[in-house]
Amino acid sequence: MSEKKNAHALRYGNADGEIQFGHIHDDNEMSSVMLRNGDAFNHLITLEKTGKEHRKSGTICMSPGSFQVKAGEKVKDDEPGIYLDAVNGDVVIRANKGKVRIEAQDIHLHARGPDGEKGNIVCDANEKFIVAAQIVDISGKASSKFFSEKTVELIGNQLLNIYGGFIDAADGATKNRGSKVPSTNEEQARQLGQ
Repeated sequence: MSEKKNAHALRYGNADGEIQFGHIHDDNEMSSVMLRNGDAFNHLITLEKTGKEHRKSGTICMSPGSFQVKAGEKVKDDEPGIYLDAVNGDVVIRANKGKVRIEAQDIHLHARGPDGEKGNIVCDANEKFIVAAQIVDISGKASSKFFSEKTVELIGNQLLNIYGGFIDAADGATKNRGSKVPSTNEEQARQLGQ
């Protein structure tokens, strides 16, 4: 690929910083507008003009220090202080060597697909998934399942209630014979000798 050239490129700046119009990057892609720190080559904001996939017409912010956004001081309680809207595509937040922390008065997670079919929340952890709260409610309209390769413990220090329209319980020794916990009708039939 031949090296791009822009005869209309324009630059204003000094040792402290610069703004460029029509800048050609080292990878032969063009920036419409680029604002850059004079002390750090990788400290910039650029409005990209060319490039593949999401880079074309994209905005890139780079900084060797922290990237901070503070907004919403004059916003009303029922209005968003910061609003991010990805019209198409994913939203990716990644911390390569740190934690992702979300702190708020209340946190709501909603997964609702536009077609009415998609709408999943997936949590995947290498080690632990910890939930700690005064009250924990889990409700599954169609199904709820807890599965472990090793141990499952249900502990109610004061009270443990287990309700079910029909309860089938079996251990390894009785898995071929069914439950050792008979239903009410089965127990009544046995008591009556039927």
